[in-house]
Amino acid sequence: MEELGISTATVEAEREIRQLKDTISVLRGELEAQDFEKQRAVQEAVAIANDEIHQLRITITSIRDTLEALEFEKKKAVQEAVSSGLDEIHQLNGTVSALREKLESQMFERRQEVHDLNHASREEIEQLHQTIIVLRQEIERTTGVETERDNER
Repeated sequence: MEELGISTATVEAEREIRQLKDTISVLRGELEAQDFEKQRAVQEAVAIANDEIHQLRITITSIRDTLEALEFEKKKAVQEAVSSGLDEIHQLNGTVSALREKLESQMFERRQEVHDLNHASREEIEQLHQTIIVLRQEIERTTGVETERDNER
């Protein structure tokens, strides 16, 4: 009977060993499944992160291009404004010079006219004085009377 007890114990031990091996096999399968799921989740997270990094790089490149275009446009606008301002200054300087020359020319003409009028007035006055002298002399000769002016002398 002892043999039967040993044999029963051996059978039970082998059954327990088989159950433990089955349990180990099931646990190993679950552990592998969890490891696979963990690796899949990590790969998915990495893929999502890489996609987000890619999208951010595209966005950064787009923003950088936009900023560079805006900077270029700003510099171009400033250069055009400066150029336009310089052109306007040049035109205004030309206008000022032309007006100054015209004003100086007109002032010279007016001075010349005044000078000519003064000269003509002096000549006319001199002629009138000569005419007065000639008329006095003629009056004296025809009337024989001395004028007040001759008396004052």
